[in-house]
Amino acid sequence: MQFQVTEATDVILISGAKRVADLLRHELGFQPRSVFEESATKGGLLVAKEANGKVLGFARYHHRRDNRTTLYEIGVDPAYTGQKIGAALIEALKTSARKIGSREVSLKCPVDLQANLFYERLGFVRDAMRSVAGRSRRLFVWRLLLERSRKITFVASLTASTNDLAHMVSMWEKEGPMRRPFERCIITPLFIDPGALGWVKHMNDEWGVKVTFDSGGFFVQQQKIRYDELFSKLLDFYEHNDWGDFFVLPDFPPISGLSTHEIEERVYVTISEGLRFFYRLPVHIRGRTMGVIQGHQSEQLKNCFKAFEEQGIKHLGFGSFDTSGKNSEINLITAQARARLQFVRNLIEPVRSRPSLHLFGVSSPRILPEFPSIFATSYDSSGWLRTAGYGNVYLPFMSRKNVSHGGSGISLGAGQTAQEFYAQAEKTGHKCPFCSDFQRLQKDRFVRMWHNALVFSEMTEHLNSDSKLEHSVAS
Repeated sequence: MQFQVTEATDVILISGAKRVADLLRHELGFQPRSVFEESATKGGLLVAKEANGKVLGFARYHHRRDNRTTLYEIGVDPAYTGQKIGAALIEALKTSARKIGSREVSLKCPVDLQANLFYERLGFVRDAMRSVAGRSRRLFVWRLLLERSRKITFVASLTASTNDLAHMVSMWEKEGPMRRPFERCIITPLFIDPGALGWVKHMNDEWGVKVTFDSGGFFVQQQKIRYDELFSKLLDFYEHNDWGDFFVLPDFPPISGLSTHEIEERVYVTISEGLRFFYRLPVHIRGRTMGVIQGHQSEQLKNCFKAFEEQGIKHLGFGSFDTSGKNSEINLITAQARARLQFVRNLIEPVRSRPSLHLFGVSSPRILPEFPSIFATSYDSSGWLRTAGYGNVYLPFMSRKNVSHGGSGISLGAGQTAQEFYAQAEKTGHKCPFCSDFQRLQKDRFVRMWHNALVFSEMTEHLNSDSKLEHSVAS
């Protein structure tokens, strides 16, 4: 069948698009003619037409100022289904979006429509494994990245005691599945027990888990160590423990509530002292160092990025989230933090040999679907481990739920029943040996820890499998 996709620029094509929309009123709802006229005026209406001018389908959309494109509706005359008209409209939309620099196309679709299969077939990815509320129907959110994503890796923060790690390692080796619980882990070597460090080395040697040595900037932020003391002790540790896979350069994180001058000072220390530390390292581990991008203003972030890029440092970390808690120990993904991340992403994009980008201290797995759009290649979290101690567990792309019925101040509600938990587990497709016995899951925090670790890994694998991957140097 012969047809052409073009922009709707005259009243005949606008009327044709409106006619198709009226044929699909059940799927699309009522769409007044005025919205088609407005979209056509703004260059946001595509139509598929025959040579005689008859409109067979349309796509109405909007290119947003944040370099994203929203698809409002797409429809094909029911008499012409199966002719790949919808796919042609999506291809034309992608071309239009790329021309103006859009990085993704997003849309919402009622959960009961067959169109969801169409979007999945064309490479769109569901934003989460649950629906969102619409005006009258539940909706799925779909996204299509217009550039190659990079592989994302879950890095497990192992802030555990020697006894806890010994028990965890033993439990996994007896009961864990064949696959690794995680590909990488991160520890702060100056603040970990020697015995616990030995168990981390065991994971590295026996399980093949890659180890990131964090600098401990968080503890400077907490005023538990002076920066100059951290600098000298960390340098000594790195020189005598070159078995690590990544070595984070010392940084001085700015936190919420600081003055502009205080933030500037911390960014300056992060850059100048970080590079001084870099050149005092043995040459053979400099290629495994990670510079930390800090700052609350665009110019501060840019200065960090450029300073590390000029020295050929290929691994970068982002630490300038907003913070809360008694000692500013909780990282928050606020609108301001998202804007900083987006700015860093824009710094990375034009670089020919793009550096990896690690996100430090991700508090909630609910933001994982955002990571591909900001070029993140890895993230660390201690949430899988810490929340288990309060009786909480995760399921893929869902908020944590309390299963211990303990009534802890950090637990969420009275706790889930076994029936509720397994219903949600089935919905998300999660199964693991650590949650098969609900009573054990309730009573044993180590069981909850390993269950949560597997859930974090599953979510990360889901993101990776749903996109075309560009494996970064850090993978």
